[in-house]
Amino acid sequence: MELKKSFSDSERALRSYGAVSETAWTTDKGHLDVSMAESTISPEEIEVEMARIQRLREVLVRRESELRFMMDDIQLCKDIMSLKQELRLIVAVPEKDKNKKHRQQEEELILKIHKLVQKRDFLVDDAEVERLRFDLYTEQATAPK
Repeated sequence: MELKKSFSDSERALRSYGAVSETAWTTDKGHLDVSMAESTISPEEIEVEMARIQRLREVLVRRESELRFMMDDIQLCKDIMSLKQELRLIVAVPEKDKNKKHRQQEEELILKIHKLVQKRDFLVDDAEVERLRFDLYTEQATAPK
C-alpha cells in the first residue's frame, strides 16, 4: 500500500514537471499541415537570416579553434615547466657528483624541452595565421560591393 502511494506521488510529480502539465497534447488528426511556402516570411528575409546564421557559425568555429589552440598551448606550457623542474633538480647536483646517467638525463631533458618549445612556437604561428586569415575573410565579407 505504501509503495503504491509513493509510486502514484512520483507519477504525479513527473506529470506536472515544467511546462508538461500546461501543454495541451492533442491527438486531433483533423488539423491541416501548413506548408513552408505559405509562411509570412519573404525570401529576402530568409536570405538575410541565413547570412546572419552563416556569419555566426563562422565566428563560433573561429572561437572553437582559438580555444583549442589555447588548450594546446596551456598543455605544452605545463609539459615544458614540468621538464624544466626535472632539469633544475639535475642541474642542482654539483658537477663533480654527476655520473654518466645524470649527464645523459640532462641532455635528454634539454632536447625534450627544445622540441616542446619548437612545437609551441609552431602552434602560436599557426594560431596567428588562422587569426589573420579570418580577419581577411571578415574584411572581404563585410566590404561593400
